[in-house]
Amino acid sequence: MDYLPHVMAGAAALGAGWFSFNRLRRARVIEDTPTSKIRSAHQGYVEIIGAAMDRDSEAPLISRLSQSPCLWFRYRIERYERSGKNSRWRTLEQRSSERPVRINDGTADCYVFPDRAEVTTHRKRTWHGSQRYPSGSEGGFSLLGRRYRYTEELLCSDDLLYVIGQFETRHPPSNQEVDKARMADILNEWKQDYDRLVTRFDRNGDGEIDLQEWALAREEAQRQAARERHKQTPRAAIHTMVYSPDRRQPFIIATSEPESLSRRFRWQALGLLVVSLAATAGFAWLLLNKSAL
Repeated sequence: MDYLPHVMAGAAALGAGWFSFNRLRRARVIEDTPTSKIRSAHQGYVEIIGAAMDRDSEAPLISRLSQSPCLWFRYRIERYERSGKNSRWRTLEQRSSERPVRINDGTADCYVFPDRAEVTTHRKRTWHGSQRYPSGSEGGFSLLGRRYRYTEELLCSDDLLYVIGQFETRHPPSNQEVDKARMADILNEWKQDYDRLVTRFDRNGDGEIDLQEWALAREEAQRQAARERHKQTPRAAIHTMVYSPDRRQPFIIATSEPESLSRRFRWQALGLLVVSLAATAGFAWLLLNKSAL
């Protein structure tokens, strides 16, 4: 008895059912999570909406296939292969960039690390060619007689981004911590020129620095550290979004409003549910036919 159709039907039913539940759960998470402002967001799982921004200190990324300036890219190169009556697209190369994307919602910046994120973008392009890399790319070489398919997705400056994931804030050291560290550096610098230190703080003229005079030196070093800090631009807190360690909390980056994204997930869940029910019906039909034999 050939059990392959039974196995395939059962696997399709279970797989489609699981993915349907997964899509529905994503929709519910998006609908149940309120949008937070970056400056006041609590630590943990949140959603934010803001504009993708260029990073002033770095040049924009250049996408691998179309050579387009962007903030994030993902690409896939496939080759059409035929063997007898069978044909398929085989993936030759795929990659996505890992540089964090800066977004701003009008209150603060947040750096989104795209590693392990589910990214969906309206900037998706698919085209075909006769060589592994599109014409004009570095490293392209001719493979006449073969068909290649290129898929590229981008996030670009000023794109409106929806992000849901693990929000973390790293605060800069307090003023007291900054002053204490700088005071220690200043005292070490002064001790390198001990004669000058004695000239400056030796109050009793014995050519040595006693405990009382050392306390005076520490007070002056602390005042100098505070003066230097006041002249510097205050360091802001650094906000980041990363993959959540909780598998029930998806990490999603999308160029869509949360309402349309949730609606898309619900339609996907419905389609997969139909597939699961059809596969279940097929599995049941196969079992009934087997019993009738």
